[in-house]
Amino acid sequence: MHSLTTRSARFELAKRASSVLAAGQLLWAAALSAQTGAGAIQGTVLAAADSLPVPQAAVLLAGTELGTTTDETGSFRLVGVGDGTYTVRVIAAGYRTGVRADVQVAVGEVRRLNVLLERSVVDVPGILVTASRGRASPGEPPASVAVLGSDEIFRRNVSTLEDALPFAQGVIYNAGQLDIRGASGLSRGVGSRVLVLLDGHRLLTGAGSEADFETFPLLDVDRVEVVKGPHSSLYGTSALGGVVNVITGRPPVAPETVVQAYYGAYDTPSEFRFTDDQLSTQGLGVQHSRRIGRVGTTLYFGAEDSDGFRQNGKRSRRQVRAKTVFPADSDRPLEAFVNWTRRDNDEFFTWLSRDRPLEVEPEEEGDWLREENVAVGLTARPVSKQALLLEVRPQFVYSSVQNHFHDNEDHHKTSRFAADAQLSLNPSETHTVTTGAEAARTGVSSNFLGEPSIVDLATYAQDEVAITRQLKGTAGLRLDYHKAESSESDLVLNPKLGLVYRPAEGVSLRASLSRGYRAPSPSEQYTSTVQFGFRVVPNLELRGETALAGELGVSAQVGGWLTADAAVFYSEYDDLIEPAPVPGQLFTFQFRNVAEARVRGLDAGVGVGLLDNLLALKANYVFLDTEDRRTGRPLPYRSTHNLTVTLDAIRQALGIDVRYRSRVKEVLAFPLDPREPITVVDLRLAYRVLGVVVMAKVSNLFQTRYVDVQERNPGPSRHFRLSIMPRF
Repeated sequence: MHSLTTRSARFELAKRASSVLAAGQLLWAAALSAQTGAGAIQGTVLAAADSLPVPQAAVLLAGTELGTTTDETGSFRLVGVGDGTYTVRVIAAGYRTGVRADVQVAVGEVRRLNVLLERSVVDVPGILVTASRGRASPGEPPASVAVLGSDEIFRRNVSTLEDALPFAQGVIYNAGQLDIRGASGLSRGVGSRVLVLLDGHRLLTGAGSEADFETFPLLDVDRVEVVKGPHSSLYGTSALGGVVNVITGRPPVAPETVVQAYYGAYDTPSEFRFTDDQLSTQGLGVQHSRRIGRVGTTLYFGAEDSDGFRQNGKRSRRQVRAKTVFPADSDRPLEAFVNWTRRDNDEFFTWLSRDRPLEVEPEEEGDWLREENVAVGLTARPVSKQALLLEVRPQFVYSSVQNHFHDNEDHHKTSRFAADAQLSLNPSETHTVTTGAEAARTGVSSNFLGEPSIVDLATYAQDEVAITRQLKGTAGLRLDYHKAESSESDLVLNPKLGLVYRPAEGVSLRASLSRGYRAPSPSEQYTSTVQFGFRVVPNLELRGETALAGELGVSAQVGGWLTADAAVFYSEYDDLIEPAPVPGQLFTFQFRNVAEARVRGLDAGVGVGLLDNLLALKANYVFLDTEDRRTGRPLPYRSTHNLTVTLDAIRQALGIDVRYRSRVKEVLAFPLDPREPITVVDLRLAYRVLGVVVMAKVSNLFQTRYVDVQERNPGPSRHFRLSIMPRF
């Protein structure tokens, strides 16, 4: 949180810790250049206003695969630079992009280059890597991208990413489930139409293939990139509505420990109280990072316990994470991580009655489930040259769920082994080719799913060409093969076309047409159980969903005080998977390819900063016009109007967040229940005292009483939260 920390003090500490290392780097760069016959570029990136260093700035050599990131002192180096003249671009969150053209490098030369960056009053994203599977400046990809930086996440005073993501442009949450531009709606435990990545590794949960942001390392997050629309041409299954990539930070030069401790209490309305006990939430997260030689390591432990705001709402979460980066000072290091999460959650299906909305049926009280997740990932770059980069990502993900319900003890375990390899080539400064292949095998063991195995194979290619200095074209193609045991296989070809036109610095026009695909999850294909008195049977003929989508968009940055982005989009969905009655069988259901749908709308956002960051406004709006082609009615669980507004004042010491969504027109159950628009207001305060950031937050300030999209599930009561974040 740069606005709430003393950057100059941290700079002095980091400067002392890295002075010897920086000198060694200069000698090493010169030696390497002499050995290889190549040159190097080395220098510093500083803020123009106060000459303080800009850490974590991306320094890119245009038209090549070379790039690096500045350390805590703002220092950087680029090695292996061939003889020639280059353009250097420096991109950092919160700053306007710096460009140094006509930088000449000779054989064996170490070229010194210092760059001053102008601050931006509004939040400006730094380097982007998800939209094109390669590094790009804001406005370069032919897709709509929203970015949440670590500063914005933490100043919202949240304990999971799920609480911050609703304020990303184009993102909507339906009863805690992620939706991008109306693609997903609401379904519990049976598949996500949004692909979730952690540093490029696919991390959807096991049998349900769901997005679960409670398992992600909050204190280690550098930024979250949200790419909107079908992107299966690059990422394959589940990228039907979009891609969310959680990108973690690099261990700093100086040892650092960050602590997040919080306590919260619910203010339950007196007429709905079901207990005399105070309902509260408390949590602790501790993260330590250090470098030992050239190895950087980050360790994290987190724990949270909560009573929840309603009966049978208790939850408990434990998390451990370890990450290693080698060499820590390289822009293309070997990275490895392991995440472990265990959760015990009570289950609340629907309320007891409208007069007692915070209570459950007596027989359901005490129902709970345990979830355990383990993810192990490795990113290796065995080849990293000026015009060639090879990345390899092996991965293992394990998930386990055990119900402890009054009417069932269902359980499942899934293990997914996967690997992908990506090759990026730069034939010239204006031409980039990206190719890759992926393979995965998923095994399931369950009392209601059986023990099926699933194989996914894919290959893809993308070509990006600068047609003129202002116009860039992108074409991509991906072939996916999906085979689930004892069922039909899918072989799907997903193309993509895109254009970006940049008439002036800071202005970008984009157009794209793409096809998306999502394979059925094991839960959709193999479930055999009884739910709420209805029999659910497997469907071995189930096929994947597809989407065809297009968009036209524009983004602009005016000076350092205004950013704006808007896009109109249109999507056609075929073979959507939904629960449906089995023909000829009474009270028996299965998941079937029954729906065809259309979603179109407007996705717009604006950020304004005034009075040298004393006042900042951010607003996002999504308009949705949806239709179920079978019935001609709107799709369920979508709101026509969706708006979030954030107002930060006094350099982010005071904040107000507003979430609004219009009345949901269609639901799947209890259609006669009244439905109303939802407006929720949060108030935030932050202050730094004796090196510790203290934050207070009141969620649902005006005690709005509402149904949280899903029928007969109330939204949270007013909640008070106090957090402290020492960093040392």
